[in-house]
Amino acid sequence: MANTVESIVRRLSPINNFKGSPMVQINLFVALLDEILDDRNKNLYDIFDVFVRNMVSGKVNVVVARATIDKLISKLRRISDVLAIDLCQITLERLPRNYLFDEHIADVIQLNASIVERHGFAKEAAVTLATLPFDKASSYNTVLFRFDMYVKIASLFLEADDVGQAEVYIKRAGKLESKITVLQSTISFRMYYARILERKHKFAEAAEHYIDLSSIPHLSLPVLQRAIVCAILSPVGQERSMLLAQLHQDNSIKNLLAHDIIEKMHLQIVVKRSELQEFETLLQEHHKTIATDGISVFDRAIIEHNVMACDKICDIISFEALAAISGTPIDVTELVASKMIAEGRLEGHIGE
Repeated sequence: MANTVESIVRRLSPINNFKGSPMVQINLFVALLDEILDDRNKNLYDIFDVFVRNMVSGKVNVVVARATIDKLISKLRRISDVLAIDLCQITLERLPRNYLFDEHIADVIQLNASIVERHGFAKEAAVTLATLPFDKASSYNTVLFRFDMYVKIASLFLEADDVGQAEVYIKRAGKLESKITVLQSTISFRMYYARILERKHKFAEAAEHYIDLSSIPHLSLPVLQRAIVCAILSPVGQERSMLLAQLHQDNSIKNLLAHDIIEKMHLQIVVKRSELQEFETLLQEHHKTIATDGISVFDRAIIEHNVMACDKICDIISFEALAAISGTPIDVTELVASKMIAEGRLEGHIGE
């Protein structure tokens, strides 16, 4: 016969009053919990709620209650996601917000977030993890735990295209970085920090961080490829010139796409649009963002480079010629060159 709320209340009573070994008592609670989870009848949520309420009601020795909740969370990890997500919510609603159950609350929040993430809801997973009781003094709440969680939350917000929130949490992690000695944790932080800079169009800074990460053997080529993209998209200036020189001197980039563009830019050679097809395959959506002036990040970078390259070889060049070289409309080319002059990055003037 299917269990009911009333029958579970009756069956819990003698276990609550059990006077034998605590381990035996825990096993009795767990056996009943197994039966509840296996039953899957229409009253499951109500029955599970009664079980959790009982464990934290004060009727059960706290050591037994904590150990039973540990077992409960382990079982939630092994059942279907659809069921687990609802049972996690019930568990979170019933667990007291005190030091006795802080670690369990953190475990359930992380389990809840992992289920949500697994089903493709990155932002919801980030928001869920952000509810972790980071301010509580607890055995689990170490500096490393907070650091790893801040980086994880930042990565989820980044995946969800919420770059602003990603930056908030990566900066929180940054305040703890000096205290972290676990290499993999610091590598993850540095990688996501670089990616956030890249998404914020701080390409020169991102390229510097990717180049720093290239000293790690298993990351070397992937991050150098990202450094190439960021260096090419960086605004013309001394910082970009230094990045181009640094990459040009690195023989390992010869195995990567668009290394020839790095060479041309370093040597201040004009880059034609027809030479950029391979490089364009590396571009992601945020590299093609259109600014308020109607010019894409990609177009601006190429025009700026070609303007500077032409400036080195001739004193006078028409916007028509510049546009033809860059493969961009004349009005766009003129706008970019005018802005460079206004910002002091290019010497010259626009003739009549």
